[in-house]
Amino acid sequence: MKGFTLIELMIVVTIIGIIAAIAYPSYVGYKVRVQRADAQAEMLQIARGLANFKLANNNYAGRTLSNVYGATQTPDGMYNLTITDSNNVALTSSSANTNVWLLVATPKTGTMQVGNGSICLNDQGQKFWAKGQNCTSNDLNNTSNWDGR
Repeated sequence: MKGFTLIELMIVVTIIGIIAAIAYPSYVGYKVRVQRADAQAEMLQIARGLANFKLANNNYAGRTLSNVYGATQTPDGMYNLTITDSNNVALTSSSANTNVWLLVATPKTGTMQVGNGSICLNDQGQKFWAKGQNCTSNDLNNTSNWDGR
């Protein structure tokens, strides 16, 4: 007789199922980490643009994501981006403190990043990853970081 028995095929299918059950969650976790790292890289690019603007103009007045970065979300569409002063006032507002900025990346609804928390970066280079929640300027300090330690 040539071929496989039904039992042999069932064993192979079971083994493949077990491997998939172990591998898929690891893959999803990897994708979440990579997409967060991509958002962090985009935030650093925005920070460079803001620094260049301040060198030329001595403040951040009138800066929006559209005129600094050209978009209000990351290229992969996983995070919404906002930029304000440290009191959450738009830099285009007359009441804004235009000597500081706070950039926040918040996971978009309906993406695998939801529940992973927001990412913050400020004009002093302070970074913070708020695991499972939203971050504010109060979360940033000289020891806060993006790796969650």
